[in-house]
Parts: sequence; structure tokens; C-alpha cells
Amino acid sequence: MSPHAVIDVGSNTIHLLVGEVENGAVLPITGEKVSARLGARVDETGSIEKVRIPLAADAIKLFARLATLNGAPEPAVLATSAVRDAKNGPALVEEVLEKAGLEMRLISGDEEALLGFRGAVSALGPDFSWDDKKALVVDLGGGSAQLILGDGMNGPQRQVSLSLGSNRTTERFVRHDPPKARELENLRGAVFGMLPDWELPEDAAVVAIGGSARAILRLTRDSLTVERLGKFAEEMSAKPSAVLAREEGLAPERARVMPAAITTLAAILEHFGGSRLTVARGGIREGAILTMADEAGNRSNSKG
Repeated sequence: MSPHAVIDVGSNTIHLLVGEVENGAVLPITGEKVSARLGARVDETGSIEKVRIPLAADAIKLFARLATLNGAPEPAVLATSAVRDAKNGPALVEEVLEKAGLEMRLISGDEEALLGFRGAVSALGPDFSWDDKKALVVDLGGGSAQLILGDGMNGPQRQVSLSLGSNRTTERFVRHDPPKARELENLRGAVFGMLPDWELPEDAAVVAIGGSARAILRLTRDSLTVERLGKFAEEMSAKPSAVLAREEGLAPERARVMPAAITTLAAILEHFGGSRLTVARGGIREGAILTMADEAGNRSNSKG
């Protein structure tokens, strides 16, 4: 097995994952992350703050070097909604090419959804049997949310990209720190108004991926029903984000968006009639590595 590497340039965080593929799952070799907050105020100004561009490019250059040191070939550099939606996103693409010699690819919402779905499926493990039933995968990022409906055997059948990322919804609806109850209620109503009218079977699983979903999994082991998520949003709104970050070991930017993220996921679960939310640790990075491994295998087979 040869390792592969992906650098995921998200709205809050830039992640490196180096991993190998075995039996349809990604085995991590190393991973790193840095908070760049490229999505900060993009919804308001339409642009990435200029000071963040060289810092992000430097981080990507360092991560590429780490990938090489761990035996991976040139990493795939994938940028999602923060860079995709920003007027000056091409400036970051140029800076990464100049500093790191890497082509950053602005992936579409549809491709982001496909990679996230595949990564989620791979990370759920053999104990989560859904080959014969539907699952709704919710990839909640900082700038957007991808909703993908499909199954483990046939892959995605429907997908949509919505402006419901936790950075974006916090900037739009949350004016206070901690949030007021009416602010989260207004966000909840807005989420309901944006969700597609898809009919899910009663036994369909609702699976969340992304940084906020992983933070929820770390902070509570309770069954994530609509009622528990609603209560959890209240708990995360009881203290200023700086206190929450210190007490719970969250990055400050993650603590600030947690109430909006939890409220969004609760509204999605309620809208689709799910009994509970399952959190998967896989996502776009795992999906990208699985795809890279497939492509490498196809090239090897064609040469043979």
C-alpha cells in the first residue's frame, strides 16, 4: 500500500491527512490542522481577509512537506466554500502555487458532497449495516452544508449544497455571545425554510460529519435525538464562547459557532423525521484519499 495525502482548505481550518487504504477504509498515518478562519466575514464582505491568505499558503506549504516526509506523493489540495465563494479566492490559489508549487482545486458543492458521502460511509465501520437502507449524510462545514441521500451499495442518489455552514449562520443570526434564545429560534426557522422536501424511509440513518459534529461527539456521549440536541444547544449557549472554549478544550472559533451548529443539525434531524443523529469521523478527506487510491489502482492496472 502506498500512502496518499490530502490538504483540505476549509472555512475554519486547514487539515492535512496522510493515510493508506485497506479493505475500503482509510488508515491514518498522520494528520495536522491549523486554524486559518478563511471564512471569517466572507458572507459579509464577499472576500477572504487579505492577512489570512499568506498565512494559509504557508500552512499548506508546511503540510505538503509533512506529507512528503510521511511517504506520500504530491498531496491533493482541495478548497471548499470559503475559497469557492470569495471574490479573492483566486489570490489564494495563486499564492499557494507560488509558495508551495501546488495546484489548489476549488471543488464544487456537488463534488464536496460526493467525497463527504464516501468518507462517511467508509468511517462508519462494519457494525453500521446500511447496505440495504438509505442514509442522509450531513456534511456541516463553516461556509456550507452538503446534504447527500444514498446508500452504502449504490452511493449518493440526491445531493444539495446549502448556505448553512456554522460560520455563516453564526454571522447571520447570532449577534450576542452567548447567543440569545430568539437568535437560535430564528436560525432554526431559516434552516427549515431552506431544506429540501425529500421523503426518507422510516429506517433511514441521519449521519453528520465535519468539525462541529466531531466536537459534539467529544462533548456528549448521549443519544443525539432532536430533544437532546435542542437541550445541548441551550447548554452551549449558557456561557460566553471564551469560557466554553477554556472549560471544554475547544478552539475559540469552534466554541463560538457551536450553538448555531447544534441548532442546525437538530433542525435537519427534525425536518427529516430522524430518530437520532449518528456522528461519523470520516468525511471529505477520507473520501478524497479513497478516490486517489482508486485512481492509482486503475493506472497500475492499465499499465499491467
